[in-house]
Amino acid sequence: MTRTIAAGLLLALAVAPADAFAQTPAAEPATVNAAALGVSLSRIQRRLTAESVARTEGASPLKLDFFVDVYGVAPRLVFFDPQELLYGPVPGSAPTHRDMIQHNLPQAFRSPRVDFLGMITGVAMYGARKVQRWDYERDLAAYKKRVEAGENIPAPKPLK
Repeated sequence: MTRTIAAGLLLALAVAPADAFAQTPAAEPATVNAAALGVSLSRIQRRLTAESVARTEGASPLKLDFFVDVYGVAPRLVFFDPQELLYGPVPGSAPTHRDMIQHNLPQAFRSPRVDFLGMITGVAMYGARKVQRWDYERDLAAYKKRVEAGENIPAPKPLK
């Protein structure tokens, strides 16, 4: 089986057009503005020639051992964010109860609870206002009857 695959591969390579393996022309080298980078090319060339002269005794014939020292300002290393130390989860620790609920329950069952206390409070306040309105209407009807009878009494206070 491997012999047939190898024979097919050799046949495909022999049939492939010759220009497929031809070298593509090299693209034009990108020009870099060294002044904008803050690099002095003349100093680098002087340093390379000085090092190459110093290494000619024991250097390799290819002369590929060049070293360039690059200096810059290193970014500040922040290992621990103060906010994470106070409030964040500990990496690699066990999951919390909320993590397990969010992972195991579908979204439909994680919906918020019904606020029964709020509903009861709202119904109670509505009922209390209704009773106050009934009391006011009853007092107003009694006031009208007494005023028609000729009594001089103060009117009931209106609701707010």
